[in-house]
Amino acid sequence: MASLVFNTPWLRVRSLPELAPTFLRRRQSSRRCFSVVACSSPGGNGGDPVRVRFAPSPTGNLHVGGARTALFNYLFARSKGGKFVLRVEDTDLERSTRESEAAVLQDLEWLGLDWDEGPGVGGDFGPYRQSERNALYKQYAEKLLESGQVYRCFCSSEELVKMKEIAKLKQLPPVYTGKWATASDAEVEQELEKGTPFTYRFRVPKEGSLKINDLIRGEVSWNLDTLGDFVVMRSNGQPVYNFCVTVDDATMAISHVIRAEEHLPNTLRQALIYKALEFPMPQFAHVSLILAPDRSKLSKRHGATSVGQYREMGFLPQGMVNYLALLGWGDGTENEFFTLEQLVEKFSIERVNKSGAIFDSTKLRWMNGLHLKALPSEKLTKLVGEQWKSAGILTESEGSFVDEAVELLKDGIDVVTDSDNVLLNLLSYPLHATLASPEAKPAVEDKLREVAASLVAAYDSGEIPRALAEGQSGWQKWVKAFGKSTKRKGKSLFMPLRVLLTGKLHGPEMATSIVLIHKAGSPGIVAPQAEFVSMEERFKILREMDWEALNKGESVPLESTAAAST
Repeated sequence: MASLVFNTPWLRVRSLPELAPTFLRRRQSSRRCFSVVACSSPGGNGGDPVRVRFAPSPTGNLHVGGARTALFNYLFARSKGGKFVLRVEDTDLERSTRESEAAVLQDLEWLGLDWDEGPGVGGDFGPYRQSERNALYKQYAEKLLESGQVYRCFCSSEELVKMKEIAKLKQLPPVYTGKWATASDAEVEQELEKGTPFTYRFRVPKEGSLKINDLIRGEVSWNLDTLGDFVVMRSNGQPVYNFCVTVDDATMAISHVIRAEEHLPNTLRQALIYKALEFPMPQFAHVSLILAPDRSKLSKRHGATSVGQYREMGFLPQGMVNYLALLGWGDGTENEFFTLEQLVEKFSIERVNKSGAIFDSTKLRWMNGLHLKALPSEKLTKLVGEQWKSAGILTESEGSFVDEAVELLKDGIDVVTDSDNVLLNLLSYPLHATLASPEAKPAVEDKLREVAASLVAAYDSGEIPRALAEGQSGWQKWVKAFGKSTKRKGKSLFMPLRVLLTGKLHGPEMATSIVLIHKAGSPGIVAPQAEFVSMEERFKILREMDWEALNKGESVPLESTAAAST
């Protein structure tokens, strides 16, 4: 690590020797040129403990981009044996609410990102809400005023607007012109006596540059002449964002600031404040934005964007965490399936990509499905059973029917709420719609009417009910006998049975499906509002089928299958 000026081990200041003291003098009459270079190494700051923070604003729900930032901070801290700090940036008094704060904290807890310090946990560097740290901000603002690093600015809003308009006409950056930067003590006292509102503005050197070695983006630099003196305290006494963040990160001993790239421009102001207050500067890592498929910034117009929305849609926290980690990071292998513990083990900031990551909801669903199927069978069954009951499909969330249905249908479930449709599909009987489809024509022409007649006869004689009562073994034994009696086997046997008994050309394993449909007809299993078509009702439909009209290509009355087609 480089030897540094003014005892700031992470900030090297290169300036003309005669100008360095001038930079620190109060009420400088002229500002000179200097260059700042922040040095970084991923592992830590000279052996100091790793401390990172996630600092959401409680003005809405936790966006997936914010969740990804929180995750990267969490993984970095855990992989380095450091601390993950949660700080609430609630200085926007008009928009910040405790309800939003509670929702953000709930989403982080749901994702499994437990914090070591912060709201509800405490810690040695609190308080952890910016609204409770105003006294600290004022203390450091006064320190800057005393040292001459900031000054009182009495410009009115109208004056500031006019400055911007003039700069625009001259095609110059809209920076403050420094009207009050060189005011005399007498001029300042005069305005104070009149009670004129004022802000605190930071003195920015007229020339020079700032250069940082970002852990993700590499070398980034800015020219100071594009900045102008900026406000650190508003006229109402409230601190400005960049001032709060700098004071908070410094006084909380944050070693690494891992945040979205949209905060990259803020680094210039913050670095100047770090230097002025003689704070050690943390290492920065700016993560790329999450983009929509059209490569625009992901927003509500692209669909769900908050963690809470995905939770309500039935996504698992394991799937969400895994997918978010892959948005800009990979372990260098083809593997894409990771638990949170595996991510902690594999994560490194060096492998975070600086290019934008596309949010692909289809891949998120696929990833969630992998984690869903990786759950222990008992947990998967419990989740899906509770979903079916809460959706009003089943009357109970557990039992042999639920166990067998989950085992049969789980391959068609990527998100827990998918289970509603796959079960309703099993319980439905859209026979007429299926038979009227072009895809069913080969089955219909393969003497389907004769098979239907034989099936109805077997049901009326009690053969089928008795076979189904014995479960899969009884059903399979009956099917074998039925094939011999009708001289059918293979597809010629199983396709007509599937169509006539399930009302569909495709579906999950047929024997288990038929037995489950039979079980679903038992009292107290399927809720009335599910519009289940029982086995008895299915055979009634088969008895009333107008095969002549079907063979002629005429429309078939759908009165008896209205519920089945739902």
